[in-house]
Amino acid sequence: MKRGFTLIELLIVMSIIAALMAVATPTGLNALKQAKATNVAGNFRALNQAVLQMLTLEPNPPTTGDILDYIYTQGHISTKPSGFTITYKSDTKEYIIKYMLDDIDPTRVKNIFNSLEIDSDGKLILRVPKP
Repeated sequence: MKRGFTLIELLIVMSIIAALMAVATPTGLNALKQAKATNVAGNFRALNQAVLQMLTLEPNPPTTGDILDYIYTQGHISTKPSGFTITYKSDTKEYIIKYMLDDIDPTRVKNIFNSLEIDSDGKLILRVPKP
């Protein structure tokens, strides 16, 4: 008598594995999207706090140049998150924190941190008024 599996048994096992993967893959991808959105929302919160700290501690905070780099070099944040820019808008006297990458769903991030806005380009922004 021969030992081993028949072709039918192998096909049944393979179809069960394929069915399990079909159920698990969308769940895993959704979890990755949510994790990325949570990370971006956390970076917005950290940058908001860093800008507020800069405005409190600095007698003459910068209004031109790479403000994100300035905040990093002055030690207001410990790491410089990628994909973000900070600009100063002189007419409204506010700093604008903007996420420039297209790797997240903006509404998902806005649901986590509801102070965010979505601009006309579909990018997330956070306004920090200068006192």
